[in-house]
Amino acid sequence: MAGLHSHPGKAAGGLARHLRGSALGGALSVLMLAPVFAAQTLPGPTEQLLAATNRPQPSDGQPHTPGLEHWLQTVSSAARTMNYSGVFITQRGEDISTSSLVHYVLPQGHFERIETLDGQRRIMVSLNDQVRTSWPDYRLTLIDNQAGQASFPRLLKTTDGEVDRNYRLERGGQERCAGYECQVSTILPRDDLRWGYRLWSLRDSQLLVKAQTLDTAGHVIDQVAFTQLKINIAPQNALVQDSLRQPPGYAVEHMKVVPVTLQSQGWALSAPVPGFKTVGVFRRSMSVGGKSSEVLQWLLSDGLASVSIFIQPASALTEPVAPEQRVGGTLALSRRMGDAWLTVMGAVPERTLRRVSEAVVRVQ
Repeated sequence: MAGLHSHPGKAAGGLARHLRGSALGGALSVLMLAPVFAAQTLPGPTEQLLAATNRPQPSDGQPHTPGLEHWLQTVSSAARTMNYSGVFITQRGEDISTSSLVHYVLPQGHFERIETLDGQRRIMVSLNDQVRTSWPDYRLTLIDNQAGQASFPRLLKTTDGEVDRNYRLERGGQERCAGYECQVSTILPRDDLRWGYRLWSLRDSQLLVKAQTLDTAGHVIDQVAFTQLKINIAPQNALVQDSLRQPPGYAVEHMKVVPVTLQSQGWALSAPVPGFKTVGVFRRSMSVGGKSSEVLQWLLSDGLASVSIFIQPASALTEPVAPEQRVGGTLALSRRMGDAWLTVMGAVPERTLRRVSEAVVRVQ
């Protein structure tokens, strides 16, 4: 590693080539490698899960049992409004990683710092809507002007009733996790297009401490859990200042995210995917190693699970793209559509991704 540190330009160039050569000009790599849990999880037992998938999804005119969305808003609010720090472990399939996390509510906004503690060192620092990801071994910083909205321990993605239409809540008992007594809750899907969740949250504040994603057979796909957690802590101003300061000698690259409309971009779904609605469309432009790339990101959500559709010119790809990539429960399906390259990615059942991919069409 000393060689990398002594030649920051060469080191940054190596990582830049990796990001630029991957599908979507680096956006896919950054999103799939980010140490976050993107809220897709299942509960057990298996019999409950299979029964839930066979239930018909309620129509929009049918009343829904209140409570799930309100409770998830409380869980997400606790993650946004509390000060806490800890160490959490993320398991995706056979891959296990450990990260430290610090979250403060400051006068200038929400501050968060996540650092990987094993494997390639990566530090993600966010203040409100700006995220700075640094790779010390490469002396490279990537700046993104849109913060992730559903990283662990946050969950809820939308608040317009979609969750109650697509899932139902079952309360369990209490279990000890990371040194705290936690309430165990199960979120069951109403059809087979989404997975469910088992969640452990603090009894008083409902701050999320542990979450598991299971498939319809009851097997754990992904899970994330605090192994150490301190709550209601005082912010450490020195840590904040040091984290927000750009390290000297690092190359700085930028990813800019601009909201756009589907109509202006000329894309649509030929058929709706039950429960999933468009919640955002963005143009992500990235400058890495002096070269620019741009990709359209189209985000669908059912309130908890999300699917990202990435579209970019096929001519922009500098390396072959695998038709299927999987990291734990996150799957990416890629194919060419005329002069465009399409990648659909999400931690949802494969059937859901294929329905989304097959429904994407040009409208102009």
